[in-house]
Parts: sequence; C-alpha cells; structure tokens
Amino acid sequence: MIEIISEHSYTSQAMLVCGTLTGYLIICCTLLLGHLLGAVIDKRIDCLFSIGAIIMFIASGVIVLDRWTNELLQSQDLNALKGAGAFMLITALIFFADTFVIVRS
Repeated sequence: MIEIISEHSYTSQAMLVCGTLTGYLIICCTLLLGHLLGAVIDKRIDCLFSIGAIIMFIASGVIVLDRWTNELLQSQDLNALKGAGAFMLITALIFFADTFVIVRS
C-alpha cells in the first residue's frame, strides 16, 4: 500500500496512514509480548492505546477511501486501496470491541 500512496501529493495524509500502521504494529507487538511474558499491564494504559487506535484507524481508513480511491485508474491499485481502507475500518471496530473487553474485565 505504501508504494501505491507514495505516488500522490498527499504527504501529510500519507504520513498519518503509514504512521498509524507502523506505530500500532509496534505497539501491538509490544503489548502482545508483554502479555505472553506475564507482565502486568495497567488497564488504563491498555484502554488508552485502544482508544487511540480507534481514532487513528478510523481517520486512516476514511482518508484512504475518500482521498485516494478517486485518484487511481488501474483497477488492481483501486481494489488494493479499497481493501486497505475497509481493513482499517474493521481494525477500528476490533479495537472498539477490545476497549469494551478491557473495561469489563
């Protein structure tokens, strides 16, 4: 996806999308590793990261679907962007459900 969006002049929006994907990849891997090693992670920190993820993935998904799907003429790139935007919105829903699980536990 980074190769597709890097051709456009939306650099600040591309930085938001790529930063969200890269940042939450690092955060989720770190939290998963902490859980697997038995570290006690405060619910407030976990909830804070989940709420941030909801906001960032909704913003990234909307940007990808709104800004970049109208710019491409090749159907393969267009389908990749639509899929990426849909997966970002689905990821936001998963983090939303995760927030409820964290609060209820």
